[in-house]
Amino acid sequence: MKPIIFLLILSTILLAADDPRKPDDCSWENKSKARKSVKTRSAEIGKSYVNYNDGKPITIAEWYKLTCSLDSKVPDQIPADAPIEGAETVRVTLRGYLLAARFERDGDHDMQAEVGVGPEWNSDHVLLELAPGTEYCEARHGLWKLVRRDGCKADECIMRKPIEVLVTGYLLQGGAQGTKNYCKAPSARGMHKGDEGSRIRGAWRLQPVFAVRKA
Repeated sequence: MKPIIFLLILSTILLAADDPRKPDDCSWENKSKARKSVKTRSAEIGKSYVNYNDGKPITIAEWYKLTCSLDSKVPDQIPADAPIEGAETVRVTLRGYLLAARFERDGDHDMQAEVGVGPEWNSDHVLLELAPGTEYCEARHGLWKLVRRDGCKADECIMRKPIEVLVTGYLLQGGAQGTKNYCKAPSARGMHKGDEGSRIRGAWRLQPVFAVRKA
């Protein structure tokens, strides 16, 4: 029985790897499982959310100030199917430098991107996640257009010439192991440059994302 299960999993991975669709193709299926309804909230649902800083862009430093102020609102048990009231019910436009991006072709088909305070790699990175689906297709197009212009032809690239971007989305708390200092918790989810480890700092991220554009 176990060999059959292994072969089924292997065939699924191989089929995904052979899929010729581009990362920003709007037909990708959302394979997310954990907190899916929170990760795929609509713009309509967010009309009642707090529009932080009146919708004006905030810096990376202001991002950490905001998210650190929200750590105390995170319950011990994060709700599976609803946003954390007063913390995840916040819309933010973040200004930062696009440093890296990747498409999870073999996973849930999300796009992940990392932004920092400047074009230098050695800084704290904030994570963005863009789910597949019609609601987020324009944002995925916007992100991957910038990535392709930088010369990236793969599913995962570190930007050669990082550019400043504006990103709009909702706050989402991803959880952290062994700490409640969520805003500064280390994360292993970031891309690696050479022998360096992940530069993502904090369990807070923007997800869903509705717009990615050059600043």
